[in-house]
Amino acid sequence: MPRRFEELITDAIAVESGRGTASSVAQTVISASIGLKHQAASREFYLDRLKAAIGLLVR
Repeated sequence: MPRRFEELITDAIAVESGRGTASSVAQTVISASIGLKHQAASREFYLDRLKAAIGLLVR
């Protein structure tokens, strides 16, 4: 299941940024998500922080 999730995220990122960087960006998003899950006291906090992390990656 985790591998399939990574493939889906990579495919979605590749649509916007191309295949070249999609894999490393996807792995970074997944790593950030895992870290945030351990810090988040609420779903809203998690989503806000994940949105900020993704914003940093797509600059």
